Amino acid sequence: MNDVLMQLADAAGIEGGYWDGLGMRRDLHEQTAVALLAALGLAPGNAADTQYQALADAAFMTPLPPCVVVTAGGTAHVMLALPRIHLDTTIAWRITLETGEEHDGAFALSQSTPVEEREIGGNQYVRFTLPIPADIPVGYHELCVPSHDCATLLIVAPARCFIPETLAQGGKCWGLAVQLYALRSSHNWGIGDFGDLSALATAAGRAGAAFIGLNPLHARHIACPNETSPYAPSSRLFLDPLYIDVESVEGYAASPEVQSAIAHPDFRKQLADARNEPLVNYASVTALKLRVLHRLFRHFQHVVASLNASLASDYHEFKLRGGAALARFSEFEALRLYLTETTGRICAWHDWPSEFHDPMGAALVRFRGESADRIEFQIYLQWLAATQLRRAELAARAAGMPIGLYCDLAVGAAHDSAETWSEQQLFAHDVSVGAPPDMLNRQGQSWGLPPWKPRALVRQRYAPLRALLAANMRNAGALRIDHVMALARLFWIPKGLSGADGGYVRNPFDELAAIVALESVRNRCMVIGEDLGSVPDGLRDSLRDRGFLSYRVLVYERHWQSDGRFCLPDEYPPQSLATVATHDMPTVTEYWHGGDISRRAQLGMHPGIQQQEEEAARRHGERAGILRLLGELGLSPAHPETAAAVVESLHEAIARTRSMLAVVQLDDLLGETEPVNIPGTYREYPNWRRKLALSIEEIAGDERWARLTTSMRRAGRGASISAGGLAYPG
Repeated sequence: MNDVLMQLADAAGIEGGYWDGLGMRRDLHEQTAVALLAALGLAPGNAADTQYQALADAAFMTPLPPCVVVTAGGTAHVMLALPRIHLDTTIAWRITLETGEEHDGAFALSQSTPVEEREIGGNQYVRFTLPIPADIPVGYHELCVPSHDCATLLIVAPARCFIPETLAQGGKCWGLAVQLYALRSSHNWGIGDFGDLSALATAAGRAGAAFIGLNPLHARHIACPNETSPYAPSSRLFLDPLYIDVESVEGYAASPEVQSAIAHPDFRKQLADARNEPLVNYASVTALKLRVLHRLFRHFQHVVASLNASLASDYHEFKLRGGAALARFSEFEALRLYLTETTGRICAWHDWPSEFHDPMGAALVRFRGESADRIEFQIYLQWLAATQLRRAELAARAAGMPIGLYCDLAVGAAHDSAETWSEQQLFAHDVSVGAPPDMLNRQGQSWGLPPWKPRALVRQRYAPLRALLAANMRNAGALRIDHVMALARLFWIPKGLSGADGGYVRNPFDELAAIVALESVRNRCMVIGEDLGSVPDGLRDSLRDRGFLSYRVLVYERHWQSDGRFCLPDEYPPQSLATVATHDMPTVTEYWHGGDISRRAQLGMHPGIQQQEEEAARRHGERAGILRLLGELGLSPAHPETAAAVVESLHEAIARTRSMLAVVQLDDLLGETEPVNIPGTYREYPNWRRKLALSIEEIAGDERWARLTTSMRRAGRGASISAGGLAYPG
């Protein structure tokens, strides 16, 4: 690759190469560089030097950048760029706080040493540092320079994310991790719902758990029910309406139309079948729920809203708070359902008639007028989901959980999502984020998720990130940020190339991490960074300093640089979350018996028998290492050949770590063998569909549950167990 193209790539934030998970250095290829530059809105061709010059000059062409992020209480400044002819002037500035309060001041340019000078088009430009008063409070404010008719968003962030005082002072607690859709109950309609979440949170809180960890609750694709991954949603701003507990919706029992529908023998049979299936049948559940929710919507419009002023007011306020984002999302979902019904085809929005590509176009104006009720129904679903999630959070707190719900923020949205349709200038096209090659995925991974363009995000003053964090922290006491390395860089793979041919694109880490800290403090929500995989040098330290908890998985916590032994509990950092395994790994039971190795072989994920044998040999060594660890802790299982005994000992081991939070996957506690998800598969395996073997009612009385709560309490992580059964919202 020529030097000019490499220089342009670096200026655009594209790294010159990377080390993959196999220990191989891979330099950036010219084909990759050109494709990534195009995705970033740059088309180098024969003008790479001109494009580079334009990037270099950009900081001088406007007096203030779109946005400035500073840390509260410290020495801070803003870069101000002006033509050199203004050197002898005094610049007046004004900061308007988000409260409306104003701070004024002036700055004599002659008393400041220029930071940088540049000649552009025959004119000389200079950049200065404009000092910011140290007493500006945390928040989103506006800084303007009236004489030059310019302004910037001034984001003043705390130094660290929120951590409850008891944990910051050395306290420790524990919680359950569960895939919400996987919950069984006599109450739900074939998929775990917010009513089940309230019941589980109540039981777990009374048993001493501090939180319930959840899969992403993001809005999936309601018109495409078989797109099951919660990590490739339609929108991360809104919720999956399939989690609505239909029987708890206001008007359910009072609506003759609803009661007639659910009493029909065909409906009763379909509902029983949905409950009894071992996998979530998303298509069947969607049809069942929408059939009744449509009737409840009409009942709400014609009866409930007129009789219950409080509910009507709450619905109206929800719409106002949702604003344009809620309107665009609801229009998208309504339009996609409409097109699916009228054409009989499910297709990505890029394949819709071109008139519907523009959310602000004339065709959408007509659709809003002609399909207002369809759009309103989508808003109604989001209101129900938000109301019931809030109810689950309150149930968790009422049961004594100090953290409550621990939610999960996916790294991106699907390419055919409401997010990409609504924010087309923000997303890079013809690329996907993913991961470089490693031992399990030797060609790398492409996740099918388009990334945000860093410079577009800055131009929007980080508004999409601010909204995303606020939405996901609103009902959470903790938030897991999936693939937290994205705050620093993301692996982009151009369309048509393999994962091995991708490249890293840098993000403005200091600014993004500061905004996370600000929203964390505002929402009193802890932040856990999922820092597994290819982590840049120094990133874990930077995240720790900013108050992020590290994500520590026992089977990965080893002394890799020396003898490979597993880390002892006192080697875990206090500011971390400890768990035995994750949803992207085999269950501990399957791992212990090696079933995942043969499963991947059956799925064609091993190049040959030699790799399968090598992995089996490694697993034998890993099992021996785990037993040595448990032996050192005095936790040797009486029957190590039995996975159940090993699982129990491993949970006791994570209970003893120094980590603030210890998490137990409900799947592992119950001895599940089928994995939740197998990375690298799509239709080859039923990812995100497997239900738990036991119902919530059965789990609460299971002896493994009782032993777990006892061991957590013994390790100083739980309150006394008090009596109490399940409680569903009425």
